[in-house]
Amino acid sequence: MVRLRSYEVVLIIGCVAFLVAGCVFYQNCNGGNSLILFGAAVALLGAVLYRVGAWATVIPFALVTLTLVGGGWYGLSVAGCAW
Repeated sequence: MVRLRSYEVVLIIGCVAFLVAGCVFYQNCNGGNSLILFGAAVALLGAVLYRVGAWATVIPFALVTLTLVGGGWYGLSVAGCAW
């Protein structure tokens, strides 16, 4: 069994917080805000998995994160919410 350290627990709490915030903002600006927040949650989850030794998950989690953040930015720009 893997023993989690305090910063890994903070990363997990941050992941859950980004998921909850993404669910709250799901109808804001064509869903772009929620996709960006989900991307941040995936990035934090990838960081936790990397810290506990699952190094092979770095590239897939990075690709999913970039896809979510890019899709969110596109949704923001289409809705007219981007600067």
